[in-house]
Amino acid sequence: MGETLEVMKRSYQRFLAVGLGLMLIAFLLMIWQPLGREPSLVLAVIVFLVAFLPLEFARRIARKMALVALRGE
Repeated sequence: MGETLEVMKRSYQRFLAVGLGLMLIAFLLMIWQPLGREPSLVLAVIVFLVAFLPLEFARRIARKMALVALRGE
């Protein structure tokens, strides 16, 4: 069980880091607007929506980790 939780923990951390990094990039695009006003906002919205995919995977992995930890003693 310990190895399983370690693998799940690493996967969780990677997905969470990628999702939060994408959200940070989206917010920076909204604030700095390096491509101009409208293109930066459109790109920021797209990146923001894409960021939810790895965050959803991280949420599902966390839920499975909790179930594995509660089943095993």
